[in-house]
Amino acid sequence: MSRRLPTFPVAAFAALVLIAASAGAASAQTSTTTTTTTTTTTTTTTTTTAAAPKTGDKSSANGVTRLILGVAEPQNAPGQTLLLQDIRIAPGAKLAQHFHQGTQLARVTKGTLTYTLDQGSAIVTAPGGTPETITAPKTISLTPGSVLVENAGLLHHAENQGKTAVVLNLTALLQTGAPLATPAGEGTPGTQLDVSADLQSQTKLTRTVGASNEKTYGWNDLVGTATVAGQPVVVDLQGTVDYVKGSGPFGEFVTFTFADGSVLATRMQGAATAATDGSTTFAATMSVIGGTGTYANATGSGVFTGSRTGELGAPVQVKFALTLAG
Repeated sequence: MSRRLPTFPVAAFAALVLIAASAGAASAQTSTTTTTTTTTTTTTTTTTTAAAPKTGDKSSANGVTRLILGVAEPQNAPGQTLLLQDIRIAPGAKLAQHFHQGTQLARVTKGTLTYTLDQGSAIVTAPGGTPETITAPKTISLTPGSVLVENAGLLHHAENQGKTAVVLNLTALLQTGAPLATPAGEGTPGTQLDVSADLQSQTKLTRTVGASNEKTYGWNDLVGTATVAGQPVVVDLQGTVDYVKGSGPFGEFVTFTFADGSVLATRMQGAATAATDGSTTFAATMSVIGGTGTYANATGSGVFTGSRTGELGAPVQVKFALTLAG
């Protein structure tokens, strides 16, 4: 049984294409307790690679205007690009569901933006308030003076329901070469690869520090097997964690090894959120590093979700939704 994310209006998707130049992800999976069957679908569409953004670049379509005010390659953040931007969203304009391959910091200077979290969490500071973490699914109104921090792994969409333009001052720290935004949902060009599996910890080295041992850092290697098109796929997730009371950022490398020996290598950045009942949920964005065999020329991106009911090192139920090109 497969399920697709809702289709967005053409105008909404075109507005997002203004700020995104690569494929995103849509999910379709069937899961069981230990092994999960997944499916792949192909769309006959063409993808193009956008030129690297430059200071002074300006683009406008479907009520959304973006001006690049500055670009830098920070020495203390190798492999990432820092961008300063001015964003203007006209009344009635919509941004279809998307995510960012990095972190964004935005401040509303004019208008009211209706903002919906579909997956993950964000940090919001209301005018004159203190930072508050909000978790999907949730819709909020961002008024002038509101500050929003979007972490990797946050799937979201937005629209201007007001009568005046929304103006945002925005800084983004993204993986070098990543689009300014990556669209998600049905209609995203590329080949869908959806994998669900139960992963077991093979090797783990973590340490706890702090007055109450509330901080945990280290690495974990989890392995499991899924089924794609009737064939086994070995999933190997190697990652680092930096948690406080069970919540915080993680960075992972995920390798998919297929029955014919082909390999697809990906990286992801995201965050874990611990609940009071001892369970933890995970959300991240993914990008393709490269591959071998069938995936030797693969590019693409996607989203990751997962959960576990025990402590760090317990089995994790995971879902990967990738859109591939090449």
